[in-house]
Amino acid sequence: MKLQSNHRSLRVFLAVELSRNLCEKVAELQQELRVTLPRINWVRPESIHLTLKFLGYVAPAMVEQLLTAIEPIRKSQTSIMLEIQDLGVFPHIRCPRILWIGCTGDLPSLLNLVSQIEGAMEPLGFPLEEKAYHPHLTLARIKHDNSKVGSVLAHLGLLEQPRNLGPLLIDRITLFRSDLSPNGAEYTSLWTVPLNEAGSGPLT
Repeated sequence: MKLQSNHRSLRVFLAVELSRNLCEKVAELQQELRVTLPRINWVRPESIHLTLKFLGYVAPAMVEQLLTAIEPIRKSQTSIMLEIQDLGVFPHIRCPRILWIGCTGDLPSLLNLVSQIEGAMEPLGFPLEEKAYHPHLTLARIKHDNSKVGSVLAHLGLLEQPRNLGPLLIDRITLFRSDLSPNGAEYTSLWTVPLNEAGSGPLT
């Protein structure tokens, strides 16, 4: 039931917002890496998030249905604590396309949350993800000179250097609208719901 893009459909995804402090830490890391990796497209720190499920194009009327589908999960799921640390790339260092920083901590609970979301979205027509979920924050997209960027990463050992930006508390889920533009995607929160002990209803 994924709709094709048109002037009435919305491009949406479920994700976790970063705290202001974590956004600042991400910005500092990006600024540090810019010195050695100048030719890549850095994601604006305020736009970085932990994606739980990308849904694609939906009709505006489905925004409320998605909220209803998430409600049982919200009521049963308590907050999850992660640590944001260690750089990585997709698909591999020889020709990287995405530079990211990863997640550690209570990953079993995060994977269980993602599995519940997958199960809640499937009856609404959203297929189950074929690839295993790999939690990460996208720092930059590499669109040019991929092999050169990979060589720099390998030569300087940037992926091996320990990094820790601090904790990410998952205590709410947000449905974001994504509007594509020449300057990159613009994200707008359509609704946010707190997890079990954080509250009892939508925040926005």
